[in-house]
Amino acid sequence: MIDQGDIRPTRAAAIHSAGWAAFGSLLRYALAGITTLILTRLLDPGDFGLVAITYAAQELIAHVAPVGFHDALIQRPRLDDSDLDTAFWSITALAGGFTLLTAALAVPLANWFDQPPLAALLVGMALAALLRALSFVPRAMLARRLDFRTPTLARAFGLVIGGVCAILVASLGGGAWSLVAHVAVINLVGTILIWRAVGWRPGWRLSRAALGWLWSFALSVSIFTVLVYVRVNADDQLIGLRLGPDALGFYTLAYAFMAWPTRDVVGGVAVVLYPVLARFQADLPRLRAAFLESVQLTTAFTFPTLALLIITAPVLIPWLLGERWQPVVLTAQILALGGIRDSTMMLNGLIYRVRGKPHLHTLLALCNAVCYVVAFVVGLDFGIAGVAFFYVLVGLLLHPVAWWLLLDTAKLSPWAWLRALLPVVSGTVLMSTAAVLALHCSRSVWGWGDSPALIVTGITAGTVYGLSLWIFTPVALRRALAAVRVLTFNAK
Repeated sequence: MIDQGDIRPTRAAAIHSAGWAAFGSLLRYALAGITTLILTRLLDPGDFGLVAITYAAQELIAHVAPVGFHDALIQRPRLDDSDLDTAFWSITALAGGFTLLTAALAVPLANWFDQPPLAALLVGMALAALLRALSFVPRAMLARRLDFRTPTLARAFGLVIGGVCAILVASLGGGAWSLVAHVAVINLVGTILIWRAVGWRPGWRLSRAALGWLWSFALSVSIFTVLVYVRVNADDQLIGLRLGPDALGFYTLAYAFMAWPTRDVVGGVAVVLYPVLARFQADLPRLRAAFLESVQLTTAFTFPTLALLIITAPVLIPWLLGERWQPVVLTAQILALGGIRDSTMMLNGLIYRVRGKPHLHTLLALCNAVCYVVAFVVGLDFGIAGVAFFYVLVGLLLHPVAWWLLLDTAKLSPWAWLRALLPVVSGTVLMSTAAVLALHCSRSVWGWGDSPALIVTGITAGTVYGLSLWIFTPVALRRALAAVRVLTFNAK
């Protein structure tokens, strides 16, 4: 079997891979956003709230169960068929077990939330998640080759078909089931296409040695993932239990506005960076340089995007979703503020793993999980905006700890980290000032409607931000444009 896991990638290969990952994230952002916008016109907030409760089961099966094995396959210098077979059947057994557990607990959980329709939705979402879990071994094989074009195109194709199916089901009165159908079709199409592209098929060549190192690595990663899983899903579950499906529907949409640019785009880049940085773990100066450049490039997207969301949300969200989604505005603004901070930390876990210190990330995740759950409980008394506020507040209080651990693990100077962010921060401040003035003048001075006001604000903000980056950090801007050119050239 040909294995490219021990070959150091060139800068061009890394840029090409990162370009495809970023492009894929933006494409998902656009396609999923279009589908969601249409569904907000067809569904009630309660439908989104009910399905949001099922996301915990989806994450457990589609991410928590397989991710440790996926990362273990990427980190391993060399693989053989027995390693791949052992990983596949381990994932199948674990994810399948969680699927059966979800089905067994579906009715009791529905009774606990006092939502009888939730039981069937839980089972449906669990089966949809299992479809994605079965694709993690071929995904790891593609990641080792730095082939992110294939999963990007597979995901995009699935989003198109899944979006059409979801809209059709919603139009026929399917309600919350349209959202389950959306996830199921995306996962089914993506898994089929990825398996066909890889060309590998699992056998029964199980290895006791492979079981040992796979489960050992997977366990350490899974403990961290479970803690993140608790933190990420605790707010949804508590809101659904205490405030009801309608409030959860509003909160879910508000969170999505923040999560799309941060979790999707930065998360997509992190998928590429892990196998790249893993090849440079013995070259600390090069590792630090690649990490800082990645932080600068990712925040160059997330900072202005989230800042613009904060400024335009009172106009943008009712214009996009309709007036009945007005309760989303304040919560989305608060979460976007927290997302700016989150985006500076989202690549930190790569350093812990590459440097062989995943336990530090696990300890930090444990602290985060406890603090965030307490914050969510306190925030419930103030509604969904209160939950968002205390979420952001705890993140700010814990930030110095996460920052210090990163600097110590990477042996990184705090001034080097701050220098990487300074041009982006400066550009975002200038852009925000221009956006506030443009929005105010368009609506209050010139009396324009929402659509032209948003267009003028977006053009003004983009122009000011681009000029700012050209002045403050021309090298980084040229590298970003070069990555786009490389992506475009190789896509033809």
